[in-house]
Order: sequence, then C-alpha cells, then structure tokens
Amino acid sequence: MGNDRTKWRFLILGIAVAGFVSIPFANYWQSPKINEKSLVIGTLGSPKYQQSLVKYLRDELSPNNFIDFILRKSIDVRVDGNENLSYQDAKNALIQKKWDIAFTLSPMLSVVAKDNKYQFAARMFPDRPSFYQSGIYVRSNSSIYSLKDLKPTTVIALGAFNSASSFYMPVYDLFGKTLKINMGHRGTAIREMLKSGNVDVGAGAIGDTVDPNDQDFRIIHQSRNIPSAGVYLSPNLTEQDRNTIKKLLLNAPKAIKKQANYDADKEPDYSAFLGIVRRTEQVLSCSNFQKNPVSLFCQSPQSNVLSENTTTNGVIGTVNGWKAISEKVIWLNLVSASDKRIYNVEISREIINQIPGITNIVEINNRKIQVNSQAKELTDASWIIRITQANQLVLLN
Repeated sequence: MGNDRTKWRFLILGIAVAGFVSIPFANYWQSPKINEKSLVIGTLGSPKYQQSLVKYLRDELSPNNFIDFILRKSIDVRVDGNENLSYQDAKNALIQKKWDIAFTLSPMLSVVAKDNKYQFAARMFPDRPSFYQSGIYVRSNSSIYSLKDLKPTTVIALGAFNSASSFYMPVYDLFGKTLKINMGHRGTAIREMLKSGNVDVGAGAIGDTVDPNDQDFRIIHQSRNIPSAGVYLSPNLTEQDRNTIKKLLLNAPKAIKKQANYDADKEPDYSAFLGIVRRTEQVLSCSNFQKNPVSLFCQSPQSNVLSENTTTNGVIGTVNGWKAISEKVIWLNLVSASDKRIYNVEISREIINQIPGITNIVEINNRKIQVNSQAKELTDASWIIRITQANQLVLLN
C-alpha cells in the first residue's frame, strides 16, 4: 500500500514537472527569437518617435538561447542618435555597423547604408509620396522671379554638402551660374535668413522647409524628384535575425509604425537621384566654395590617361582637388608630404561611403590622408594609386 502511494506521488510530481517544462518550451518555439543580445536603433530624429517601437521589440523578441529564455533574459533594445546628430556621425555609425536598425531619414544616408551592405526593411514617411522635391525660393516681395534673374551679386543660402534638398539638388539646377553662396545651414535657419533679408535666395525641401502656401515666400524653381528614405538592417545581423526583425517591424501595430514614421513598401529607386548627385559632384570639383562669388561650372575639360608603367609604395599627403572619371569613379589629387610628387588616387564612390570621417567627396579636399596601396607610373609620367578597399585610405586630420 505504501509503495502504491509513493508511485502515485512520483507520477503526480512527474506530471507537474512535465507541465512546468512544457509550457515555457512551447512558448520558446512559438516566440520570435534572435541571436543578438541587444539591438541598437539609429536615427537622426528625436528618440521619442522610437520609444513605443523599443518597447514592442523588447516585449516580442526572445533570446535564441533556451537557457536565457528560461531565465527570462530580455533583448536589450535602445535608441542611438537624436535630431542634433550630424550627418557625419550618422554616416560613421553606418560605416562601423553600430546601428542594427537604421532610420536614415535622408536619401543620402540611405545610399550610404546600401553602400555598406545594409538591407532594406521598410520605407520612411509612408504618409507622403515615395518622392519629394527641393525648391529654390525667395521672399514674396523679391524682384527675383526665375533662375534667369540670379546674378553674381545674388546671395543664396544652402545647406551642408550632405543635404539632398538644400545642397545637391539646387546646385544641380544652378549649373552655369555664378553666385555668392552662404552654406552649411539647416532648413529652418535658411528660412529665417531669407525672411530677415540676410540672403536673397534660399533652398530646401518643399512641404518641409518651405511651404508653398506660405505668404512670406515664393518658390521660383522646383527640382526633379528626390526619393524617400528607408529603414535598413545591418549586415552584421544573421539572415535569420534580419528576417525576424523585418517581420516584426512590418507586423507592428499601426500606432507604433505611425509614431516611428515607417511602413511596408518597395525600396525607393535611387539610380536617377545618384546620377544627379554624381553630376553635381563633377561641378563641385571645379568650384571653390571658400571664396565668393562661386562659379558653378568647370572652366576646362578634364582628361585622364590610364596606361601603366612602373610601381612604388603608398604615400602620405594632402588632397588638393579631385575630378570625376566616371559616374562611379573619381580621382583625388594627392600631393605627397615627403617629395611633393602629385598622385592620382583612384577610388570608387561606394568605397568613399565606407571610410569613417568622410561625409562626401567634397569634404575630403584639403585633408591629410594616408594611402596604403602601391602607386603606378602612367605613360604621361604621372602616378596613380588605385584604392580597392576602404582600409587602404585613412584620414589623418
């Protein structure tokens, strides 16, 4: 009789233990799991827009390790960045893969993400069209009515070199002009400078920086379409983790997606936009933005010779100008610090986007760099150094 009671006790205990183990085991298999123990959401906007998304991902995601799951260890999700973060810092974060989920906000940074092998997950600004335009605008009482009215004495306020709407697009449309340029400003500052009369013309995104219905201003030129920005996932994540995170992002409640400003859509096509950016950079290679007025055109054609002869070692020097060889390739004019020899450093735009410290090709001018690659002598007695990997070029200042 006593043995029977003991058997029943062990049987009941076994059933209880099995039930205790089976419930979390079942939950483990049913829950979305990732290998990473933490996720970083990167943004150039206010972190408040991602807070509900952070909580959602923390609640939904589980560690792939079963022991961590049983111990109820959660995935650490946090936001990095804010509305004061510079484009350069954001670009460096993408290059160094510090952001697992990147809310790029800008098509320029979307291109940087793509160049650094990030994968598209969702489109930002889903309530707007998949493209927008830049506007060149004046005060409503201005005597300037078209681009033809712009003169070398006209003062225009532009954004920084990395801005699509307040720099690249307007400069592209101002090709051939000579103007006084006041640059490096955010959209709100450009608007205030124009309103106060400190400048004659401004540039910025239509519907954001400049409102077409604002009675204080008048748009005199509208750019070609600028593609929207995207949400991108780091290449450092496993394919399984990327698929899991993307699925959670797209299946999030509508309120969360609205607050974080993203939703499902196809990836924007950046090809035409990049063509404009590359063409603009060709103009910039001929323009001196350190001295007003600035001529937005090239005085003479650029040539290149590519036959090779002999070799030497890599060099340290200062970049003194550059020129576009093709849509994808440029030459940096590098003056050696040791013997003042001039080298053409050939590098692709994709690799430039992978080098920490460089926002775009324009800002590398006058910088001291170290090039860790062999140089080759061309048939015209000039020298060329070809960069094939990002770690072959290092900024020294």
